[in-house]
Amino acid sequence: MTSINAIKFDEYSGACVCDEARCWNDESMKIFTADKIKPCVPEEITRRYGTVGAYGNTGTSTIGDEIKWTITKYLKDEWEKQVEKKGQIPPSFLTMEEIGDLVYRVICDVKHLHINDQLQGRFGFSTPDFVRGFYKAGEKEIKIKEKEVIETVEKFLTWKDMFEEARPVFLNAGILAGYEETRGFRLFHYSIIEGFYEPVQAAFIVDGSGRDMAGSSLSDYFSRKTVPERGGIDPTEGMIAILSAVNSASRTNLGVEGYFNIILINGREKDYNKRLIEINDHRSKLASEIVAAGDFHLITKDSTYHLIKGLFFEEKPYPEIARQFIRSAISRPQLSRFLRGYKI
Repeated sequence: MTSINAIKFDEYSGACVCDEARCWNDESMKIFTADKIKPCVPEEITRRYGTVGAYGNTGTSTIGDEIKWTITKYLKDEWEKQVEKKGQIPPSFLTMEEIGDLVYRVICDVKHLHINDQLQGRFGFSTPDFVRGFYKAGEKEIKIKEKEVIETVEKFLTWKDMFEEARPVFLNAGILAGYEETRGFRLFHYSIIEGFYEPVQAAFIVDGSGRDMAGSSLSDYFSRKTVPERGGIDPTEGMIAILSAVNSASRTNLGVEGYFNIILINGREKDYNKRLIEINDHRSKLASEIVAAGDFHLITKDSTYHLIKGLFFEEKPYPEIARQFIRSAISRPQLSRFLRGYKI
């Protein structure tokens, strides 16, 4: 269970937010260890071309981790191939659309790898063997013709009837957010379940078990904006909107919990090392508390805005923002009880 979310502020910038809860057994016991959204563009590519990106996965955490690591590896391999082919550092690298294609290829490769492993372990043959109708055991050629075996393999390959043993592989979806110089900030949506990927034309995308509440919250926010306004969202206002959306998912969706992992992308930043900033420490918890306090009218809207702006976009120290937060309370006793989990 999870909530992965991304928002576009303008042609240069945006943000991603996810929770960190991970269910790890049949009793749905949770641990707060999952890195559901992680940077995926190798540092060398960012340093040379200014390209940054992050991939978020919902579904099986280990599959998501493998997809993220493999995206980074594929991008590095592709860059090295281009360097070797041209005999020098190429003046440009992949566009965001090309990176989007590569990510989909990674997702498909990871899916095929795991399905093949399951078939190999259970039946002793792979997907290509099944397609051609036979496999070899030593020098012996064995035809695949048992009806029960064929029906079971088809369920593995197509997730027919939501075949339980293939569930950890198919029950995954993802979001790619990134910036590169020629195409600007882009969002892409992926689904192994549906077998598709597509550019996101809206200003936000949500997925995971928290998508109902998070999607409703962000839809409500953008419905109050005109079409021109949606193309130039104030980053501070946008951060408040997406944090509020994930907060609402955390309050109402079982399994959406823990500190948020927050990724800020800013293509205007001249220092390439600062184009993508990952925040998953006490600042993320403080930010979610500030926004929640604002939503429940325990601090004013102006206070919420200035605190979030100071924390994320003015690089003010955590202790300073924390002190300002408490001083901003309309009622300190009420705020204190709220932050300790009491209903108000």
